[in-house]
Formats: sequence, structure tokens, C-alpha cells
Amino acid sequence: MEEQLQVLLLKLAGHIGHPVAIAVAAFVVAGSVFALLLWKKKPVMGCLAAAFVVALGIAPYMALNTLQSRGVYHVQVVLLRPDRSIADIAQVKSSNGGELKMVPGGWELLVPPQARPADGKLILTASIKDEFLKGTSSVVLAQDYYPTATIQLVADTSAIVRGVVVDEDLGSIAGATVSVEGWSEKALTDAKGNFVLPAHAGKGQLVEIQARKGPLSGTLSAPAGKVVEVVLTRQ
Repeated sequence: MEEQLQVLLLKLAGHIGHPVAIAVAAFVVAGSVFALLLWKKKPVMGCLAAAFVVALGIAPYMALNTLQSRGVYHVQVVLLRPDRSIADIAQVKSSNGGELKMVPGGWELLVPPQARPADGKLILTASIKDEFLKGTSSVVLAQDYYPTATIQLVADTSAIVRGVVVDEDLGSIAGATVSVEGWSEKALTDAKGNFVLPAHAGKGQLVEIQARKGPLSGTLSAPAGKVVEVVLTRQ
């Protein structure tokens, strides 16, 4: 009989995966254990062993059932810097709100049933202002109530450089060539000396602005996204 029980357990193991299957298997195993110990004239021990097996077996099912009845998603959010290191301090937002909190190794977003999008798709954004990094990711809220979303952070290059080019007397200079150091794009100032250029940097990140017209030239270090004034002098 012991050999038959072993064979039965091996067959069941190949089909166990879902909590419901685990619960069913637990009842089968519990019945087999009880029958075996009853056959050995140990009914009390058989009852205790069977009860223990059943309790272990239905625990995953009860946990899943409780979670699904509540319908609350626990989205684990992991932020990775360009060097693949994990970022802990950041600003994280979701497209459908929800309660965000820091947890070891990242963030956790709790999404109640009423906040779940109609299509289940949740958009997550993150930024680290001091490091001029940002990133976006998405996750579909479906059967898995503990999904993980990884946001790959990249350098923020969305800011622009905007300003005016003037001479030493603060008169505007039209037709001056303006560029950001390290980049090939150039802009010509208009009749009022105004210019706009991509900064290739994040808002607030320092960039070197260069301007020139004939014998006049000037440079200025300024935070991207700010309106600046570049003064040209004769070199």
C-alpha cells in the first residue's frame, strides 16, 4: 500500500501548479495518508496528519481567492539607471493614480479595482531631477495581482535653450550664429536677436552656449530651459 501511495503522489506532482490543483491534491493526499495510518491502526495520528496536509493545501487557494475578491493590484516598480544600477530615490507617477510607496529595491503601487483602466494598461513614469534622468514603462493589469514593471531611466534631453544675443551696449544683434557646445545644430538670431536651440540636456542642466558674428563672440554657461542673454564682445 505504501508503494501505491508513492506512485499516486508522483502522478499528482506532475499536475500541480494552480492553487485549485494544489487544494485538490491536498485532499487526495490527506485521504491517502489517513487511510494508510488507519490501516496501521493509528486513527488519531491519521486525523492529525490529514488535517495538516489539507491546511497546507488550501492555504494558496484561500490566499488567491481573498486577493481576487479584493481586486487590489500590487505593482512592483523597479527603476534602473543607464548603468543598470537600481535607483531608490525618484519621482514616480502612474496614469491612473493609486497609492505609491517606497519598498526595498524599488516602489510598490497599489491599484484598487475602481482605478483599473478599462483596457488594463497602466503607464508608469519616473524621473530623477538631480541626475537628469527619466523613463517610461507600462504594465497590463490582468490575472497576476503582483506584476512587476521595470522602468529603464535614460538621460533627459528634452530641454531647449532660448534667449537673446546682445552687444556690450545691450543692443540686440541680428544674424548671430548660436550653438550649444558639443553639438552641431546652429541657430541664427532674428531681427531682435532672439534664438531657440535644442539643449540636448535636461531642464536645469548646465550647458555652454556659444555665439558669434564677425569679430564678435561670446560664451555663457546657463541652465537649460531658462531664457538667457549672451553678450558678444570683440576678441
